[in-house]
Amino acid sequence: MDSDKNPFFRLAENPVIYGTGAALILGIFCVILLSIIFHFTSISELYLKPIGTFCFLVGGFFGGFLASKMAGGKGLVYGAEVGLCYYLIFILIFLLISPGSISASAAVIKGFFTILVSAAGGICGLAYT
Repeated sequence: MDSDKNPFFRLAENPVIYGTGAALILGIFCVILLSIIFHFTSISELYLKPIGTFCFLVGGFFGGFLASKMAGGKGLVYGAEVGLCYYLIFILIFLLISPGSISASAAVIKGFFTILVSAAGGICGLAYT
């Protein structure tokens, strides 16, 4: 099948979808790596939330970076869009797994920082285009 006519290939050429997918893959990889580290070491679970938040934000930065690098312009816009999509997907996952695990204020703060970090990643991605 020709890649011009396949809708999957056309969808993968969209910078927002590409960046969000990369952010999700990195975020899931970090969660798996984090769980392995906490299982096999004697690190206290007290550090789980800050390290998890850091990994989440690194995924958002990486997604915004790749989206703007792929687009070649409008880094702030593409980074913010990736951050919004990435945030919404993870909020849906949190609400499906454990509805009482996140408060409204924590969700708003996490959303603000995710969009901010992803937009910063988008701006940095333009520097490496």
